[in-house]
Amino acid sequence: MKKILSLTGIICLCVTLFGCRNNHDTIDSNDDTPIQNSISSTEESTLIDNVPNAESENQTDNSNRINAQELAETFGILILLPENSTWIADEEYYLVDENNLRITYHDFIADTDCTLLVSKNNNLNLPQNEYDETLDESWEGKTISSQNIVVKVQHESNDEKTVLATWEYNEYQFAIIGEDGEDSKSVPKTALHIIYNLD
Repeated sequence: MKKILSLTGIICLCVTLFGCRNNHDTIDSNDDTPIQNSISSTEESTLIDNVPNAESENQTDNSNRINAQELAETFGILILLPENSTWIADEEYYLVDENNLRITYHDFIADTDCTLLVSKNNNLNLPQNEYDETLDESWEGKTISSQNIVVKVQHESNDEKTVLATWEYNEYQFAIIGEDGEDSKSVPKTALHIIYNLD
């Protein structure tokens, strides 16, 4: 009986010592300096919280993503892009804040990525580009309730070839920014489609 108790005690002691050794410091084979091998859960969560990474930034950006139907409830207006996959694709709606919305999409007709900005009760923050006034255009469209809306289309004067379409509807200001690609008329046509669905 004493032998069994002694043997059990030795085994427990070995397990305890072995466990303590693995949970504390280990020795690098090339150096006699102890290396910390464990971090407490509190320290680990603090370190993770303080390390910025692209994934967490994308999650923050994605948390502002919204669909068109939610947009009508949250932003107070329904904005519909053309539902034609050979024209518009990859549209993503982002609610920047309670007064500003950004929609990105690809326009296959113009062969360019575009950004639609919408601001409620605020002026739009547009890039300060130089536009050729001789190329300015005016397009007109009517809302569901027959309100006439004028869309001003501007073309950049340098080699960047940016096209900008701007218009207003009630307390909302709109702008579509894209490249003056193969078919620059696609940008104001998208604007008119949005206007036709405003009520």
